[in-house]
Amino acid sequence: MSNVTESQPRSKAKALLNLHSWSGIALGILLYAVIFTGTVAVVSDEVGEWSNSNQHQQLLATQNVDEVLSKLAAQTNSDYLEEISAYEDHRQNLVFFFHTHKQNPDGDMDEYGVQYKVNANGNIAQQQEGFGSDIYAQDDSYALSRFLVSIHTELHLPAPWGLILTGILGLAMLIAAVSGFMMHRHLFTDLFTIRKQRDGKSLKRDSHTVAGTWSIPFAILLAFTGSFFSFATAFGLPAMAVVAFGGDQEAMMHTLVGEQQHKSEAPQPSASVDTMLSDAVSRQSAVPTFIAISHWGTESASMMAFFMPSDGEVGFAQLVYNATNGDFVESKPQVGTVPSAGSVIMSLIYPVHFGTFAGFMSKIIWISLGVASCYVIVTGLQLYAFRNEKQASGWRWFSRLCVWGFCGLPLCSLSSALGFFVSGALVANQSVWTPLAFVLAAAMVSILALTVKSIVRLQNLLLAANGLLCLLLPVTRYLTSEFGWLQAIEQGNVSLMFIDAVLLLCSGWCFHRIYVSSEAQQSNTNDADAIVHDESLNDTAGVAK
Repeated sequence: MSNVTESQPRSKAKALLNLHSWSGIALGILLYAVIFTGTVAVVSDEVGEWSNSNQHQQLLATQNVDEVLSKLAAQTNSDYLEEISAYEDHRQNLVFFFHTHKQNPDGDMDEYGVQYKVNANGNIAQQQEGFGSDIYAQDDSYALSRFLVSIHTELHLPAPWGLILTGILGLAMLIAAVSGFMMHRHLFTDLFTIRKQRDGKSLKRDSHTVAGTWSIPFAILLAFTGSFFSFATAFGLPAMAVVAFGGDQEAMMHTLVGEQQHKSEAPQPSASVDTMLSDAVSRQSAVPTFIAISHWGTESASMMAFFMPSDGEVGFAQLVYNATNGDFVESKPQVGTVPSAGSVIMSLIYPVHFGTFAGFMSKIIWISLGVASCYVIVTGLQLYAFRNEKQASGWRWFSRLCVWGFCGLPLCSLSSALGFFVSGALVANQSVWTPLAFVLAAAMVSILALTVKSIVRLQNLLLAANGLLCLLLPVTRYLTSEFGWLQAIEQGNVSLMFIDAVLLLCSGWCFHRIYVSSEAQQSNTNDADAIVHDESLNDTAGVAK
């Protein structure tokens, strides 16, 4: 009876170990891709400012928005005055998008209208008409940050398949994190225990356990919020539109954002946008990320100012104004018209997932935890590959696959940044060349993975390429923009200096890893030579006897 009782916990532990292993192995490389690009996506705004060598100038608070808005409205088709959005892009332009709503060729409800980019002098730098999703997809100022975020959210696959796959990956990460937590019977000990091998080096299995233990809460949090994002977008909203609104996506969105679907279009002068903006800035002690003005020039006119989480707060803020008289109306919930638990949860998911809830400091913490999560996946798959290689030499393909993915993805991402800068310098389409540079680098990495016989040599080649690109990118950015650290210090551009410094740090780490690998190879060679030498001496002594 006691043997049966003891075997039950063992079989349960074995089942948990198998579940933990296969959930991580089956989708390990793709999960690494999502987490790595997610770590980059945390600083997507900073990457946008760095790639354009600019920072936001808070134009919504400093430019005469009333004057520019009136001039643009006078030359815009009245059909597009239903809604106006305004924000500052990464190239210090104030962007106005006058639009209505209609279905795009994919059958989804979309914004359609005309977009104006107005420079600091108040002149129109660019004007184009079309669907909002198409205009944004062709905006070169967001080419790099948009592409990196797209890999994270959709693996750059067509909708909705990319979202479905990242949702599945999020569930796999959740399973691996929860099962890993349940396996840790000595959780507190696992937080700090790293044993040493005979050569004094840290035991990789213990390093994997410590990093995994510290990042378990973070992994569970990210996996849940990421899966929610993916499945809610791919299934939730379309299903809600079909079930609750008879397929009317526009009616659903009006209900979710708390706006009346039918409003009076009787003409009436609108209040000063600058006055409403000034009031919004004083209430939030920050400049809004964007504003949305509905039914401009009618008796139903309203304005909503949207704010990212400010210091000490986690959720977004949305301030609503009556644009006919400029009066403040309410601080609007994220979803619906009245405060609710659902609205609070929705407002928390994005800041928690991307670490934007406490400014730059929370982003640095999220990046550190993201790096730790990547390390857990890398070491976990390496340990699994090593264990199987000892049993069957045919598993060497798995080690090669790990090197291809772990070293190749950062190299391809860095190559996309290089493609962004070079195409910009050549006045080429950056929205095309940024992803194309990624694809070309992926093809080159794949060729190397298939042709270089030694896995260690393959890894060192890819590390060297990563190190060189990390050195080259800050130089290329400076040569293409002529904007250096002195100007960044004068303007307080922390984002530019941070990204440059991280790249230089990563370059040093890559070359350090190559040095450590070379030292290990040399040590192994010397040990092998010593063994051969000792054996030859023994043979000689035997002959002499």
